[in-house]
Amino acid sequence: MKQDRRVSKSQKVIKEAFIALLDKQSFESITVQGISDLADVNRSTFYAHYLDKFDLLDKLEDEYIDKIRNEIEDVDHSNAYTVYDVMKSLINHIDEDMTFYKMMFMLDKDSGIERKLYLLLNEHLNKFMKRKETIGGIPFDYFMSYITGAGIALIKYWILDTNKISSEDLIEHFYKIVTQGPAQIIAEEIE
Repeated sequence: MKQDRRVSKSQKVIKEAFIALLDKQSFESITVQGISDLADVNRSTFYAHYLDKFDLLDKLEDEYIDKIRNEIEDVDHSNAYTVYDVMKSLINHIDEDMTFYKMMFMLDKDSGIERKLYLLLNEHLNKFMKRKETIGGIPFDYFMSYITGAGIALIKYWILDTNKISSEDLIEHFYKIVTQGPAQIIAEEIE
């Protein structure tokens, strides 16, 4: 069902105002009135679309997660480079919207973006691995938790790093860590 253009326009200006405010002040200090004033809409217009600023934040995060979901679902799963292609798609998407992701990760506990990314990657890896009982003798859920958690931690570090490496370098490093494993990489350095 196609959304009314006025509804789309109202939601767009509300989200833009919210992001602009997040760039200048803390989440705690942002008010619905402040968002409405900057968006040049009535508070009733805001409340017609969102319950409060927490609901707005949640829905905004969900939009970005859905963009990633759509991109990684388009990856060809029939070849050996699937993991690389998923990483590339994910990291390139984040790089394109770096300002948004940096704001979300800086919100820390107020944002659910880290948990949502974790769940998305876990869900995707579960589909890709076709849900086995164990992987290499390791219980499946433990294995997936480690892989997903480590991946999200690496991406979060990259997003917040003031001396950020390029997205291309991150993709290569990430892929190397996943395919060779930390212990193997360390062992090669020691030798």
